[in-house]
Amino acid sequence: MAQILIVAVTSEESADAVNLLRRNGHDVIVAAGFEGAVGALADHLPDLLISQIRLGAFNGLHLVIRSYIDHLTMRTILVDSVYDFVLERDARRHGAEYLVAPVRAEDLLAQVSRTLAEVSPERRWPRKQPEAKLVAHVANRRARIVDLSYGGLRLELPKSNGIPSRFDVALPGFRVAVRVRQVWTHRAASGRIWCGAEVSELNPDTLAKWRRLVDTVHATA
Repeated sequence: MAQILIVAVTSEESADAVNLLRRNGHDVIVAAGFEGAVGALADHLPDLLISQIRLGAFNGLHLVIRSYIDHLTMRTILVDSVYDFVLERDARRHGAEYLVAPVRAEDLLAQVSRTLAEVSPERRWPRKQPEAKLVAHVANRRARIVDLSYGGLRLELPKSNGIPSRFDVALPGFRVAVRVRQVWTHRAASGRIWCGAEVSELNPDTLAKWRRLVDTVHATA
């Protein structure tokens, strides 16, 4: 069973989707408007966020960007009232699916199923924030590990032309190099890049070393 957060301007606008998803076995949380969604994200770790794009002064894209900080593996679906090429492009650039209302029940269920299939089963392992600066090498560049868990990590990199979809994260000081898959990237105003990645390493010995590293990092969950 997945936990899904649905965000709309009013609860009436989300009622049909809420009932549909609950009938299909999902745990559904409902939030009204942008501020309600921010509060819900502070209290929960949903697997999936489904939000209207147009939320008054803010929009669903703002929620997607905010989620980079505390919801590393949460997937997102944004729903627009009318098709907008620019908003669709921006949504997909930030890793969100883009739908246009009205969405048929069978189409919504199919999209939810496809999107949830991307959620790592290890997503609920607590991330740890290193007390000391933890430096890694990513594609011949130095990067700072912001936080990490058995299933993934968040990196801060200097200005770059891009990050591969799959890459190695090496920590020479710990004699560990693990293969990861990019989940999202975000370019800050400074030009530095934030990247969320999940561990995709298949070698059991390497995975064991990675887990020992996570366990030994002095951190707060």
